Amino acid sequence: MQNRMMFKRMYSNTEVDLVEYIETYLNSFPETEIMIGCDSQNYAESTIYAIVVALYKKGKGAHLLYRKWKSPKEFVRSKRLLTEVWNAIETAELMKENNLPKPAWIDIDLNPDQRFKSNEVFRQAVGMVEGMGYKVRYKTMDPMITYAADYLIKV
Repeated sequence: MQNRMMFKRMYSNTEVDLVEYIETYLNSFPETEIMIGCDSQNYAESTIYAIVVALYKKGKGAHLLYRKWKSPKEFVRSKRLLTEVWNAIETAELMKENNLPKPAWIDIDLNPDQRFKSNEVFRQAVGMVEGMGYKVRYKTMDPMITYAADYLIKV
C-alpha cells in the first residue's frame, strides 16, 4: 500500500482513510462509479481548497467524501486554479497507486468561455487531467462534483 490520505464523510464529518473507505464501500457496492471534483476560493488571508470524491450509484445518488484545508492566500489566480486541479489529480493518482478503480471523471471548476476569468488556465488544466489519463468535465458539462466542492468552501 502507498501513501494514505484522510478525508471526511460529507454528512457526519467522520474522518476516514480514503483508500480503506473506498475499498470497503466497493466491496458492498461494486457497481459504484468514482468521480472527483475540486474547487478553491480566496478568503481574507487564506485560500480554501476542497476535494470531493463521489461514490456514485446510478439512480441512487452519491456518497460523498471530502478533504478541505486552508493555505496561505494565493494571490495569483492561475496558480490557485491549477493547484486545485492538481490536487484532484493527486487524489486520483493515490487511488490508482492503491489499485482502486480509475475515476469515471475529474470535474474541474473552470469555464471554456473566454468571458470568464477561469478561462485563462482552462486549456492547460484540461490538458493536465487528460494528460494523466483521466476524463475531465468542466462548466457547461454539468460537473456535479464541483458543486459539492463549491458548497464546502463556502461553509
